[in-house]
Amino acid sequence: MSHASRATDRPASLAVAAREGEHFGLVPTQSFDVDSLALAEQSAGIGVWSIDLTTGLVRATAQFFRIMGLEPTSEPVPVERVRALRHPDDRARVVAGFREVLEGGRDAYEIEYRIVRPDGELRWIFGRGRIVRDAAGAPVRYSGVDLDITDRKAAQAELAAAKEALERMNVVLEARVRERTAELETEARRRADAESRLHQAQKMEAVGQLTGGIAHDFNNILQVILGNLQIATLMLRRVDAGLPARPSLDMLVNAIETAQKSARSAGQLVHRLLAFSRRQTLEPEVLDANQLIAGMEDMMARTLGETIELRTALAPGLWNTYADRNQLETALLNLVVNARDAMPDGGRVTIETANARIDASPPGDLKPGEYVELVVRDTGEGIPAGILDKVFDPFFTTKDTGKGSGLGLSMVYGFVQQSGGHVRIESAVGRGCAVRIHLPRANARSQPSPAPPAAPSAALPRARDGETVLLVEDNADVRRFAATALEGLGYRVLQASDARGALDQLDARPSATLHLLFTDVVLPGGVSGRALADAVCARQPGLPVLFTSGYTGRTALDPGPLVQDVHVLAKPYAIEDLAARVRDALDRAAPHAPDDRV
Repeated sequence: MSHASRATDRPASLAVAAREGEHFGLVPTQSFDVDSLALAEQSAGIGVWSIDLTTGLVRATAQFFRIMGLEPTSEPVPVERVRALRHPDDRARVVAGFREVLEGGRDAYEIEYRIVRPDGELRWIFGRGRIVRDAAGAPVRYSGVDLDITDRKAAQAELAAAKEALERMNVVLEARVRERTAELETEARRRADAESRLHQAQKMEAVGQLTGGIAHDFNNILQVILGNLQIATLMLRRVDAGLPARPSLDMLVNAIETAQKSARSAGQLVHRLLAFSRRQTLEPEVLDANQLIAGMEDMMARTLGETIELRTALAPGLWNTYADRNQLETALLNLVVNARDAMPDGGRVTIETANARIDASPPGDLKPGEYVELVVRDTGEGIPAGILDKVFDPFFTTKDTGKGSGLGLSMVYGFVQQSGGHVRIESAVGRGCAVRIHLPRANARSQPSPAPPAAPSAALPRARDGETVLLVEDNADVRRFAATALEGLGYRVLQASDARGALDQLDARPSATLHLLFTDVVLPGGVSGRALADAVCARQPGLPVLFTSGYTGRTALDPGPLVQDVHVLAKPYAIEDLAARVRDALDRAAPHAPDDRV
């Protein structure tokens, strides 16, 4: 029996399915097992239907009726029975779509819509149909398939809901992130403000400590100076009144000497402050640190006393360094004194030297390179960790009142930093302290300068052959003192208060020969002492120049094209200092013929 003859024994609905399936290309022509078709459409959830447009009757497969929630039948049913199942909100849309296909001359049509089964269950349907026309082109039948897509729609709805929930969560999360970011920014600003206030408070505390220390020390010094000058005045009045000179003259001499001593203390205090701020005028030279330490060994031993042992561990083949000799000696002496004060019951101080190559990760702000290392190590009480970072602050001291100015370590710090080096302290309570200094290595070809000879006890060095000095100083009292001192030493002195006045002095004496220019660095009128020196040396090449200043940056005294050998006399200076530095500058200069015409 052929498939076609078997099909006549099956329900008409399956025959319809076979015919319509063949029409839509769903089943092969000729041989098709209707049972297989029924199983396939039920498994796939596909219902096949066909509407006779002339009668309005629908024939469909059993699966179609099951999808619609109707009792399967092989008989045609009115199309209105099926249409009545459509959801009220979707009926007009389905009809409008179908009419659009008819009026547009198209054959295929598909749509998604909802139905409400007789039992009240809501289902989603996907329908796809095709219009069959007669020879004249008039539509006679509308056939197609329906697919229950309720599960897919539910999954899509869940997905959409999940997506919407995720989007809401993202919105909430973004809002929270913005809120948290704003909170963090506010907190960061608050912390920055707090840190700024703390930094300002710490700075003001440091300034207060600094100014308080300066005021304390300077007021004491001024009290001694003023008091002793008043005593000297009273003694002079006593002499003028014809009263007995003794013991008044002894008191006069003592008062003057005490005032001078306090004045020198004031100068030392200023130099220490300038050293800390790295603004002192240095005169660096090539040094052999081993030789310098060996030359100070006796003095340091006497400073330490009998209860403290002094040891040295000087490295052989030590490189030369480039630093100010006097400042380095003062720094080492300060460290030795600090070590002594940390060992009231005795102990040991060791001074070490070594060559040091600093790698790419040096401590603090030290640059990589080659350095000479000096270490002053003691076996004293040590420094508590809580104050270790304050030991370089000016006027900070742990010593009892009157036993320390608090400027020793700050001076060491400023000197080393200004010299291009680095200093740090390693300490622990009860285990002693080590101050480690790194100073830059000098050029390998440079030779160390000879140590200066001990100061002779002879009279002050004086002028030779009528030597003439051009003195330029804007402070009238300082100029008067310097001129009096120089003239007392036998020099001829030309005086000016600024650079213009100095050049006018030279213009007024075109045939005069100077032997030395002695000028302040900072002058009024817009022309510095450095610029004046260049102008004067342009007129008289090779003229030695001695600068003086109470405060100046080192760059103002760098060697130039005309003034190569820079000599500096720091203020305040004594007559002994003036005499020695003037004589030294003259002797170092190239000899020139004396000229008595000035």
